[in-house]
Amino acid sequence: MTNFAGLIRFDGASISDRQEVALASALGQRRRGRIHFHRAAHAAFAQALPAGEWPTGSLFAADSRLDNLADIAATAGVSSRSGEAACIRAIFEQRGDAGLAQLLGVFAIAHWDEVGRTLTLARDCTGGRALFYHAGKDFVAFASHLGTLLALPDVPSELDERLLANFLALNHRERDVTFYRGVCRVPSRTVVRIAPGRVDQRHYWSPRLDAPPPYARDEDYVARGRELMDSAVARVLRDMPRAAICVSGGFDSSAMAATAARLGLAELDCYCGVPPPGFYRSVRSHRYLDESDKVRALECMHPALRLKLVTPQVAHPMQADPARFFQTVMPMPCRNLDNLGWFSGIRDTLVQDGHRVALMGVMGNLTFSWDGRFCLSALASQGRWLELARQARALARSAGGSLPRTLVGQGLAPLLPPGLHRAFQRLRGRAPDDISRFSLLNPDVVESLDLRRQWREDGFDPTYSTRGTSAQLRAHQIFDQLQISRDQLAMEGDNLETRDPYSDRELIEFSLTIPETLFLRDGVPRWYARQLFADRLPREILDETRKGEQAPNWFESLNARRPLIEGEVERLEASRLAGRLLDLPRLKRLITDWPHDARDAEDHMTAYRLALDRAVHVGQFIRWVERGNE
Repeated sequence: MTNFAGLIRFDGASISDRQEVALASALGQRRRGRIHFHRAAHAAFAQALPAGEWPTGSLFAADSRLDNLADIAATAGVSSRSGEAACIRAIFEQRGDAGLAQLLGVFAIAHWDEVGRTLTLARDCTGGRALFYHAGKDFVAFASHLGTLLALPDVPSELDERLLANFLALNHRERDVTFYRGVCRVPSRTVVRIAPGRVDQRHYWSPRLDAPPPYARDEDYVARGRELMDSAVARVLRDMPRAAICVSGGFDSSAMAATAARLGLAELDCYCGVPPPGFYRSVRSHRYLDESDKVRALECMHPALRLKLVTPQVAHPMQADPARFFQTVMPMPCRNLDNLGWFSGIRDTLVQDGHRVALMGVMGNLTFSWDGRFCLSALASQGRWLELARQARALARSAGGSLPRTLVGQGLAPLLPPGLHRAFQRLRGRAPDDISRFSLLNPDVVESLDLRRQWREDGFDPTYSTRGTSAQLRAHQIFDQLQISRDQLAMEGDNLETRDPYSDRELIEFSLTIPETLFLRDGVPRWYARQLFADRLPREILDETRKGEQAPNWFESLNARRPLIEGEVERLEASRLAGRLLDLPRLKRLITDWPHDARDAEDHMTAYRLALDRAVHVGQFIRWVERGNE
């Protein structure tokens, strides 16, 4: 990955030597080595690149990994040997947004038109590369890492109270703004154009959600899915003679590893996080604790996989010392601190083994292994009443629920408009706007910022009920939801790049055309994935209907950090912003009523694992910013 940054002056002034030094210094915090500059009359771009790789011509920078470089080069009429940046610049200058829509893979680009005095910034469809900017009064600064941008002079670092409040409420539907006022992100599948006094943005590509079904037979969907799975894995492996795969007992990562083994394109090291020997915790009936038996069965089926079981430490340094995380990884809080600790332990092992790239199946649950939760509502909207009754009976039987409740909850509720859906939730005894079970956001802030109205306008549902259609929901989550998490994965690439074959755009587009009735059939969720991967996964994985428990050591981790948490709560009271945003009295009560052991903690998991841990982490972030990001 190659970080870049730039500065544009709209006041007629040239870029000064001091500003150029500031660009180099900010980039140097993220990338060691020589910084290459490209200048125009009123603009300067900087990027850490090997000598000779900067494209000639107009000011242009790119951080990319294209899957169709040869096709782009041929279309643009340039040699692919000139490099990805040159090919991307050529296709963009020739075709504009349509050229960007042809790019498959991950990218973030910046292009300066000196004559038209227009800066263009763009990002790939799933946000595999990051890009941020600040549009000041007479200048624009941009960078591919948020820390780089914040290190530039005149870029503000004031925190956005509303964004932090929504983050605590788990409303992650905001696409544009970051935690810092005036600092924006370029969202995925978006092009941003900035000219004097004007900032415009739009999608350069959108999936076609009303496309007719491409096939009539189940077998054809399975065959095409296998072709796309093979090609997507081959693409992420094409420049990797030795690959690291983060694997679990679920469909997505195990199918990715199995596919890689069948293709035989690289040496394959598989890493799976497991609890320590003798570890025990009671888990819910739809969960299992230890994934080692499943990944060992996968290894037996595919001997090319070299399995390494990793037991992450109880409290990772990134959890125990959050300032280190904010300073060295990214200047923003993460969503789940328990997952950060668990997966950071696995990442540490990968890096120690010499890997700089890891394959993960992040988008799998939204593509090939979708659970089919809209199956009954899809049948209802199609008027297939007999099939609806048959599938509802099968689903109620497998889930242990009643037929009427299943029909109403999964057949009718998703089709209700927002107002009726909220009324339906109240009838079921749910408060549509209640976030208290998983958040320690101060209720007074909810009122003063009028957040409930914003949530309704955003379409944010704190009950996380299913509504709409499968393609609409999945497309939103794949391309637009959780921009914060996309930023995090992209910026972590400074230390370990993540690649996800399920983010392959051709694979995504096809998955959105698969009928919902293939994802859930005869009461079996993920029915399509079970057929799709039947040729490459062992029965131990294919027949499993439960989910693996993520970060099963969450209480041990939290308990090990209890002294730090108790000390931090006292310091949070001294912060005006943290004291306003957080429900500190409730936070103190949770500390006073701390669970006696892991068994006791299971009865209060949401309050401690989600609400308390996230609240303290956000408070630490606020204090870190207030102290000047030392």
